[in-house]
Amino acid sequence: MTRRNVTDEMYGQFQRRLDEVARRVDEGTIPFEETMDSLQKVIEGNSLLTEITIGDRTYEILGFLRGEETLVVGYTMVDRAKEMNAHLGQDDGEYILKHQDEIPASLRGKVVFVFTDWRHPDSPERVYCVYWHDGRWVRHWSWLGRDDWGGGGRFLRRK
Repeated sequence: MTRRNVTDEMYGQFQRRLDEVARRVDEGTIPFEETMDSLQKVIEGNSLLTEITIGDRTYEILGFLRGEETLVVGYTMVDRAKEMNAHLGQDDGEYILKHQDEIPASLRGKVVFVFTDWRHPDSPERVYCVYWHDGRWVRHWSWLGRDDWGGGGRFLRRK
């Protein structure tokens, strides 16, 4: 016999809310892709922050994958950064590293911040990234031509 963690009443409340979400998606009053992304985060237990304040700047944290995607090529990622007005450059990348002690610990090892408008001076096909490594946030130049930009990648958009 399987033991349930919720009462029949709790399950009924849960089902009614799911039905309401489905109705609103069907009507088009809430976006399908964003709803699916949110549900997937609940399933995975992925509750990353969606906003951070670093120094005197506040940033939204945005993913770039859509729907069922698990990976995209770098050029697609750059196009999406522009669509979302989240194509930050050198000023923000340096600022983040300068104030790295203010980046919440809950993001360590879980995200790679991508600065799509900061390109390598000798190779514009490479973008600047900041990620957690060996106990600190470090920078790295990543090639746009690779097709494995995945779910850990995040854009920052200034508020």
